[in-house]
Amino acid sequence: MVQQSLIEYIQNLLKQGYDISTIRNALLNAGYSPYDVDMAMRVAGATERKVSTKTLIILFIALLAVSGILLVILKTMQAPPAVLSFNVNLFSTQVAPGRDLVINAEILNPSGTKTSGLIDYEVSGPSGRVASKTESFTVVARASVPTSISLPPAAIPGTYSITAKLSYAGKQQQTSRTFDVVEKAEMAVPAEVLKEKKAEEAKAFQLTCPGGCDDLNFCTSDECVQGVCISTTIVPCCGNNRCEEGESKSSCPIDCSEKPISVDELLQKAKEAAAADLGRAEEICDSLVQRVYVDSCLLDVSEASSSKEPCASIVNSDKRDACYIPFAYKNDFTVCAEITNPYMKNSCQSLESMAYINATYG
Repeated sequence: MVQQSLIEYIQNLLKQGYDISTIRNALLNAGYSPYDVDMAMRVAGATERKVSTKTLIILFIALLAVSGILLVILKTMQAPPAVLSFNVNLFSTQVAPGRDLVINAEILNPSGTKTSGLIDYEVSGPSGRVASKTESFTVVARASVPTSISLPPAAIPGTYSITAKLSYAGKQQQTSRTFDVVEKAEMAVPAEVLKEKKAEEAKAFQLTCPGGCDDLNFCTSDECVQGVCISTTIVPCCGNNRCEEGESKSSCPIDCSEKPISVDELLQKAKEAAAADLGRAEEICDSLVQRVYVDSCLLDVSEASSSKEPCASIVNSDKRDACYIPFAYKNDFTVCAEITNPYMKNSCQSLESMAYINATYG
């Protein structure tokens, strides 16, 4: 007969949270026989539950199924790997020895995942490789990567090729274009005329400032007067971190706002406003005042809004041309007349001719 006191003792230990193995070992160490301990624990309800092999197999299969589902979900949540589309255009297919071959690489990224890499250029001609260059890039949706490669002055006239290799995330793409190196004919000039021309050039040189007069300070107006650089301080000067007389929150928010607004913040605001309100975006650009900032802002707004209207307000010719040329790649050839860079204009007109041929005979 099992002692009632032993049964109650075991039940009390179970209520306190002790596990069966600990209780059994304690009772055996206290001198109780294994038979009495086992009987008392059975009566007290402290029996170990054995899990059947079938139950263990079912649990294992369920665990595998849950793990598989989690892996599928995690894989689905991961951003798709970037697969870039790559194209190279030449601004001119005829280049003289010693001149620059101007190139524009267009990179499209359908995945929208920020991707960085390198573009390796190699120029080869009748005598083998003559030039090479490497450019880096970062693209989210679309990127234009312009560059130029100087041809050797001794380049032999003939047909040349340029190979562009795009490398990113362990992947590579390659494309090639051909162009011609041509001699530039020069007319013979009589010695007397040449001597007179050189004298005029020397005199003009003395009255100019060959190194330029830009002191890289946007708060000064720089000019060359009779061969001497003269810099005049601009007052007020928006962008010098001082709210001066003649400036206000509306005319110069960078300097006069209660909470200083950085150029980057205004550029971001302009891009965000571009899609919904182009006029408001251009107003934000104008509030930057400094021309270099305004032009960069208008270029970003044009891209964000897919509108060529802001391009016309850009003063810097290089940035204005860079603003117009993407629209030519979208078959809007009205921009060709607005482009001033001769190589870029030629490229624009070539694209227009190709589009006409494809539409007529394709």
